[in-house]
Amino acid sequence: MKCQLVRSSLLFLVSALVLTGCQQTSQQRKPAPAPAPAGQPAPAPAPKVGCTDPTWGLIRMTKVMPREAALGAEFAAELNIAAQACAANVMVRDVIPENTSYVRSEPPATVEGNQLLWKLGDMDAGQTLTAKIWFKANKEGTVVNCATVSADPRVCAATQVVNPAVQLTKTQPKEIVICDPIPVTLVVRNSGSSRLTGVKVTDTLPSGLTSDGRTSLVFDAGNLAPGESKEFKFNATAAAPGSYVNPASVATDQGASAKASATTVVRQPVLTITCKARDQQYIGRPFDVCFTVSNTGDAASTATQISVPIPSGLTFNSATAGGRVSGGSVVWEIASLAAKASQDVCATFTSEGAGTFNFNASAKGACAKPVTTSCATKVIGISALLLEKADNPDPIQVGENTTYRVKVTNQGSADDTNIKMVVEFPAEIDPVSASNGGVVSGKKVVFPAYPRLAPKQAFEYTITAKGVKVGDARVTFIRTSDGIPAPTSAEESTRVY
Repeated sequence: MKCQLVRSSLLFLVSALVLTGCQQTSQQRKPAPAPAPAGQPAPAPAPKVGCTDPTWGLIRMTKVMPREAALGAEFAAELNIAAQACAANVMVRDVIPENTSYVRSEPPATVEGNQLLWKLGDMDAGQTLTAKIWFKANKEGTVVNCATVSADPRVCAATQVVNPAVQLTKTQPKEIVICDPIPVTLVVRNSGSSRLTGVKVTDTLPSGLTSDGRTSLVFDAGNLAPGESKEFKFNATAAAPGSYVNPASVATDQGASAKASATTVVRQPVLTITCKARDQQYIGRPFDVCFTVSNTGDAASTATQISVPIPSGLTFNSATAGGRVSGGSVVWEIASLAAKASQDVCATFTSEGAGTFNFNASAKGACAKPVTTSCATKVIGISALLLEKADNPDPIQVGENTTYRVKVTNQGSADDTNIKMVVEFPAEIDPVSASNGGVVSGKKVVFPAYPRLAPKQAFEYTITAKGVKVGDARVTFIRTSDGIPAPTSAEESTRVY
């Protein structure tokens, strides 16, 4: 719409501006009415429409502006656009008024010279858009802001394109043992976008497989909506070991079809078992006995069990892999041992007495023959010497005597022999005498070897010594034996003042 403003001459000193006229052009103006037929009165003229009235037709527009705006200030014009029917190529133009400058708009418009442009494209009936435009008033007077719209009528039709499709999935174990059934699962699914009717699944078993005496099975899935699925299950039985390829198919009234196939190898498990134990262990010390069960066959061994009777004289401590005591034996339950796989298990025992203990283990499975193994551990004792020493009195004066008492105890579980003791004295103390045949030689006392010390037995030595020099004396006790050949030493501190 285009409007022209005419202001009255300033020569007449008229203080107010007068809007003298408005010319309107629009692509939406109704055509002139056709002449009335002869003898009929002419139709009434169309009502006058002002430039500020809403437009009519395919696109309805209204514009709102403030009644006044201050010079130099910003003000906003609001343009409301509403589609009365489906339209295409909708384009709105707004003219930047004279005596103003464009500031911004929401949504942003494309500026082309003195015009603002919004390319709206397609609009559906009832769809609306509100555009706001901010101008700056640069000069006194009346500001007229006009907008035009162009659009093409748009008519549409829709057709939904569907794709009838069906999907068949078949699952069954890749491998089983001869004594187990083959569980088969068929899943038919409408993988298309249209409803399927008369859906039927057929499974033809290969030679050597049967299901309740049948070699062919038919499942009626009925009708399936898009995305809907149905599941069918059955068990097949193999007459002999081998590889069985099992095909299945599905068909529908719409002509959609699919196939699926799965293969199961029927095998036989074969178990072996080995035993590993320490050749020797000491009394009272825990030791492990481990077993390895292996499946050397070509099928998984289910319900595999390892059993080891506990030898008399041994105490069971613990077991790995869930082993437990049952009926005087250590038992491990292995749910399934795959073909070519192994399982290691161990049990821990202790013995309070010496002896040789045999471990006779067996293994069996649901479809595997029992197998056995055996190993042994010899339990022996060990010596462990405790060296205790003390001085009394402490401290001592120079020239005063003190007594050192030495005690050796066998804390182990076996005899120790040829136990020797040597005591070395520092400069602050001189040895004077010793018991049990100890020989004093300068700053050293040497005791004769104690021939044999049984477990939990002990012997004692005493040494009399004299303080000869002020200081903190450190007396060293050194012990050796056949059972513990490496020297064991200890110090006793005595204060001399």
